Amino acid sequence: MKSRIKAFVKQNKAIYSLYFYLGSFFLRLIGLFIKTDPQLILFISYGGQKYDDSPRVVYEYLLKHPISFEHKYIWAFIEPDKFPQVHNRVKVDTMAYYITAMRAGVWITNSSASRGLNFRKKQTRNYLFQHGMAGIKRIGTDVELFDKAFRIGFHETFDAVFIEGKKELDILPRAWQMDPSVFYTTGLPRNDDLTTVTENEIASIKDRLGIPKSKKVIMYAPTFREFSCAEDGRNALGIPIDFSKWEATLGQEYVLLVTAHYEVAKLLDELPKNDFVINAFKYPELNDLIKVSDILISDYSSIVFDYSIMERPVFCYGYDYDTYLVERGVYTDLEKLFSHGVLRTEDEVLKEIQEIDYDLECEYTRIYIKNEYIASYGNAAEKAVQIIFEKE
Repeated sequence: MKSRIKAFVKQNKAIYSLYFYLGSFFLRLIGLFIKTDPQLILFISYGGQKYDDSPRVVYEYLLKHPISFEHKYIWAFIEPDKFPQVHNRVKVDTMAYYITAMRAGVWITNSSASRGLNFRKKQTRNYLFQHGMAGIKRIGTDVELFDKAFRIGFHETFDAVFIEGKKELDILPRAWQMDPSVFYTTGLPRNDDLTTVTENEIASIKDRLGIPKSKKVIMYAPTFREFSCAEDGRNALGIPIDFSKWEATLGQEYVLLVTAHYEVAKLLDELPKNDFVINAFKYPELNDLIKVSDILISDYSSIVFDYSIMERPVFCYGYDYDTYLVERGVYTDLEKLFSHGVLRTEDEVLKEIQEIDYDLECEYTRIYIKNEYIASYGNAAEKAVQIIFEKE
């Protein structure tokens, strides 16, 4: 019920206007009586859905390498009880959350801590880690989405935005209407551990996912379509794969790992329950899936760039490419970005996998994706922490 209400508010401009103006006024009024604690640091990832991504890596880096023993850390979650490994937690969208956010001297997030409201105090510094590198699909003011509710009266600002891409400085200041000086090309902390993967680690991940050690892994990881929704208005994803055909064609050598963008609220298709298809839609560690996968099949998702750090083959399955160009748009000619262009049918995808020259595809990924698009990676957490706390 709560998710349906949220979806309704997001899609109804009048309702969101009421939510925004009254909510912001109320919180700002309360904020007059709340003192900011510069030592309190609030972490939130994917709007409180996960304990994951760059905010987690920065948090764990600070636990091992504390800048100050006076710092206090607190995480915000939609369901705090699911994350007992985190000592201090607060539930998102409660009064306790908003009071904590107003008390915190620092926000560290990969999306937003504001919850669509304008209440951040002047003393609070706001740091954003990109959760997906810009470079494929159009974003921000470069695209006109059907849902314009969150553009009402509020343009969130950040003290620093941490990015990893060579081309992002040509895109993000314009698309997000931000001063170029707030962007720092440090790399993304979440990708630091992609540079130190071992065979033992891969074997351990396979054990956790129930994948036989003898099988190679294909990951299918499509992005969300904001023009594709379920009946309740939330983003949904149909998977254009005949799983029986894929198993018959590839099942002797591979398993298929299926996941999706965090914005996808539900999969419209029931995934088969068998040894060939691994449902990783709710798996908490995306990097585990990247590390264990021998091949990535995606579409317009920025996971392509993260995965390129591994220098492994990437294929673009763009079954709705023409529609996507109209509805969303892209920055890059995908026919040139990927070694085999945009594959429109699953038969094309299966043929490329069957005939793959693995070493050649790895080299293509290294030269034409990783080297062309990734500016920095490997020690991003250390670099970001230095920047954040130099500003104190």
